[in-house]
Amino acid sequence: MDVQQRIKNARVKIREKINPILGPLRIKKIEDKNFTIICNNCWGGHVYRYFNLQYNSPTIGLYFYSEDYIKFVYNLKYYLNSELTFINYKQSKYVDDLIAHHNTHCPIGKIDDIEIVFLHYNSEAEAKDKWNRRKQRLNWENIVYKMSEQNLCSIDHLKRFDSLPVARKFVFVTNDYGLKSQVLWGSYCEKKNIAIDTVDFRKYIDLQKFINGNPYFKKRQKYARKKLNLLNAEIVE
Repeated sequence: MDVQQRIKNARVKIREKINPILGPLRIKKIEDKNFTIICNNCWGGHVYRYFNLQYNSPTIGLYFYSEDYIKFVYNLKYYLNSELTFINYKQSKYVDDLIAHHNTHCPIGKIDDIEIVFLHYNSEAEAKDKWNRRKQRLNWENIVYKMSEQNLCSIDHLKRFDSLPVARKFVFVTNDYGLKSQVLWGSYCEKKNIAIDTVDFRKYIDLQKFINGNPYFKKRQKYARKKLNLLNAEIVE
């Protein structure tokens, strides 16, 4: 583990320790505190803990590959009302990527034609229990959607997410694609891949404004643009 990763881990640990203390103060700025976060990875869990709230969403401690996440958000009720089963990682359509990222140890869920990688679960039974319990808490009247450019993400996936007919959504991206919902990510990333978005996300969005539906929730986009321009220039060279 390099020095930068150690620093990021330490920052998250500190944040997690103070969340129970500061969460009740942070949540005061949220107009409707019973909100559901639908997201492509572990990000939602960090946000709920930031506000010291229970998980009102099943998309906690897991991740989707981008193609499956797009299917999921476009047909949310269908997939949430369908049975969650499990497969061996060798049966996964993403087996090569799972092996490459050493994620063969965790439960791989399957709902119809999509897969869900329950990265932070110890067993299929635990994953299924928490998925089923948390989806019952979902507030259909107050959902926000988040995505990141990662997990085999293509420009087509980003465009399809951008076209999702909901008001409150955003996607962290590594380049300016001209999308209305994009938020430029100025922290460490690779071209077309934001490996970790659970540490620095508050640099680029105002959580309270986003959840409240304020369209001016994006932050530090000029700074992020400069950082990404440098990254993309290095790659071109």
